[in-house]
Formats: sequence, structure tokens, C-alpha cells
Amino acid sequence: MRGLTTKRTLLWMVMVLTMLVLAACAGAKNNGNATNTPSESTAAPTTESASPSAPIEKITLKALMHTSWLKGGMEAVLKDSAEKAGITLEIEKLPEGADGDNLIKTRFATNDKPDLLFFYGGVNEGYGLGKPEEQFVSQEDQPWMANFDKKVWTGAFDSAGTFYAAPYGGSNLAVMLYNKKVFEGLNLQIPTTMDEFWAASEVISKAGKVPVYLSAKDAWTLQIPTHQSGAAQVDLQEITNKVFSNKATFANFDAKRQGMTFLEEVVNKKYVNKDYLSDTYDNAQKALANGDAAMYPMATWVMTDIAAKYPEQTKDIGAFLIPFNGEGKDVAGVYPPNAMYVVKGSNQEAAQKFVNYFESVETQNIYFGAEGGIPAIKGVTNTLLTPAELDAQKFSEEGKAGPTGVNPSNGIPAYGYGDYPAFLQDLVAGAKTPEQVQEAEQKELVKNAKAKDDPNFK
Repeated sequence: MRGLTTKRTLLWMVMVLTMLVLAACAGAKNNGNATNTPSESTAAPTTESASPSAPIEKITLKALMHTSWLKGGMEAVLKDSAEKAGITLEIEKLPEGADGDNLIKTRFATNDKPDLLFFYGGVNEGYGLGKPEEQFVSQEDQPWMANFDKKVWTGAFDSAGTFYAAPYGGSNLAVMLYNKKVFEGLNLQIPTTMDEFWAASEVISKAGKVPVYLSAKDAWTLQIPTHQSGAAQVDLQEITNKVFSNKATFANFDAKRQGMTFLEEVVNKKYVNKDYLSDTYDNAQKALANGDAAMYPMATWVMTDIAAKYPEQTKDIGAFLIPFNGEGKDVAGVYPPNAMYVVKGSNQEAAQKFVNYFESVETQNIYFGAEGGIPAIKGVTNTLLTPAELDAQKFSEEGKAGPTGVNPSNGIPAYGYGDYPAFLQDLVAGAKTPEQVQEAEQKELVKNAKAKDDPNFK
């Protein structure tokens, strides 16, 4: 189950926590309503197999992970790994959220460390586990990296430019979902510029359908267009660091403001549902699936719910990128998967062997044949992805995806910057402009930084 937090949407750490908060909002993947669908992309070469031709030396590794992270995909892999890699995982399952995180920190502080750690991507010293280079094995030269796009995942999986994390589980992307039947019935093509987008919206409106559905009662849903637009921000890491060290302001996030302006314009042009302020995430799913609405800005995780509730209509829904910039310059915003780390110690060689086995295309096909999500490894074809998710997967594999936000550099604290979804509710209600939303964020950031006596904000 998935949903979005109401705070700190800028930071990758918080984006991962966001996925945990969404656990209270969205439905779990219904495998019975999805089919194993091959991707249309050309499969990348399988990474080096971890299985030797000689008799396999069997070993058991200790691993830590949150309880909810052990699902069908890993269960299927574990049945295979003992035979193929000669490795069995002894997984200690921890409580969810901060309680589990604190237990992990305690284990590292007392040197009671696992061989494999399943945690969040992009860990730095501020996470309380120590310096990454002292605790974890670098993945930079490992064979699985040949099928991993570092450019897409910089800011999510690297620690100060070095990748120690390997992806665990699937990702999701911020896109525009659309009803193919509505588009086909009105002879509409996927828009590639904002002029084309508004022209298509006018045609849809005149046909008596909702061009763009907004579910503003569930405020978190309003963030999605800004997460897509924000992913195209140039020098995102540099600007983020400047904002959190008081050398720039939220007004410098001009790409994210494009998404806010989109929300403002789509309301002012009356291309939204009549009761958009009181309509919900569930209402939006029904309207999109039934064709009452042509488009819905949302992350691909919503397809989990649509596949469960409207299995017959799932095939009618696709995904495209809102053409904020046009000319192929738009990207999808990525909500990253979780990560696994090889912990330095006496078993690090065997732990690395398991990671290389796990990240091979062959094993990823086993994993994603049993669990939903978009693979971060290129060339995976055996998935439970719906057509909309397959569309989104292509964006990622073509390099048209990027982080919605990044962590500040080590040593820069991540302060909250207000109730961003509530600010966006004010925006679509006409009570704030995009510029005023960013001013409100900045005001909250400064207040929180000063409360912590940050010398940069004196």
C-alpha cells in the first residue's frame, strides 16, 4: 500500500518515507488481476551469474529488513538462491518506520551488524550508521551495474557520488495517466507541447468529459504534477544544498513551480471536475477507469488499485509525460525503490555474491514475476506491470526519469518546510499563487532552521 507524506517532499530520504506513509492510503498489488507482460524494450545482457560450475559452497548470511519489505518477490528469489548461488538468508524482520530504523542504528552503533542491510537508498553519515565508505562495500565496479542507469538514480542511491546501494524492489513514476479509449474516440494524440495539451483539453471538455481529474480532498495527490516537473530541475543537488544552507530560496526551484502553475491554469481554464475540492483519490480511479475523465496526474502506484477494482478497464489506461518543456526535455519523477547494502565484514564476499546474483536480469525476472513495481535494472521482461506502468518503464529505460528531490549534502540538516499538500490545496482553491506557495515553504524552512540554531540562518 502506498501514499504520500504531507511534508518534506524535496528530500530523497523523505521520498522513501513517503512511500511508507502511502501504506495507509493505497491498495496492495493484486497479482490475480495482472499478467506477466513482456516489455517492448530490448533486453540488456544478463549480468555475470553468481553460480559457479563447481560444487556450490553453501553459506547462510544474516540480513536486516523491515517486516513489510519481505513480500512475494523476495520469497520467490529465496527459493532459487540456495540452489543457484548457494546462499540462504537468515532475515531478521524489524518494526516499520522509525522504530525499525532506530533498531538498525543501535545495531551498527554496538557493532552487531548484519551481512546484508535492507534500508533506504543514498545513505550518508547523517543517517546514524557511520560513514558509508567505512560501513559498506562500493558497488561501482560490480557486474550488475552494467544494467543500471546511474544518471537516473544519482541523488537517490549514491552517497556523495559513490554508489553503495543496490536496488531492492520496484520504483514508481510521476506521470499523466490517460484513458486510451477517450483519446481514440476523439481522435486525439498524446500532446508533445503545452499548446497541444490545452487544445486536447478543450476538445475533451466540449465532448462532455473531464479533461484533467483532480482529487484535491486527498491533498497529497496534488503533489504529483510538481514532482514530475521538478524532476527536470537543472543542478537540483546544487540548488538544494544552497537552499538548506540559506544561500538560495525555494523560489530557485523554478521547475517545480511549473507544476504548481499547471495546477493553477488547469483550474482557471475549467478543465477539471466540478467538485475537484471534495473529490478523492478513489473518485479519480473510478472516473479514469470508466472514461468519465480523460486524464489524471498521478504516480504509477495507482495502477495497483485500478487493476484490483477495475480489471477489465486496466488495459485502457496508458501514461505520458506532461509536456511542460516539450522537445523531449521532460522527464518522469521517480519514487525510488528501497536498497540493499553489503556490510563490510568477514562475510562481505559472500554477501556481494548474493547481491550480484539478485541484481542479475535472470533473478530480477524471478522477483518481478512475483511482485509489482517498475524494475530499476534494465532488461527485465517478466513483470506484473499494467500497460500504464509499461509506458512509464520506457521513460526510465530511455533515461527520461529523474529524482523529484535530493538529500542535502552530508552535514546539512533536512528541515521541514511546512504542509506542502495543504499549500497546494490553497493554490487550487485560489488562495495562493505558485510564488506564494514557495514563499510559505521558505518561511517554514527558516523558522525550523532557526529553532535548531542553524548558524546558516542567523
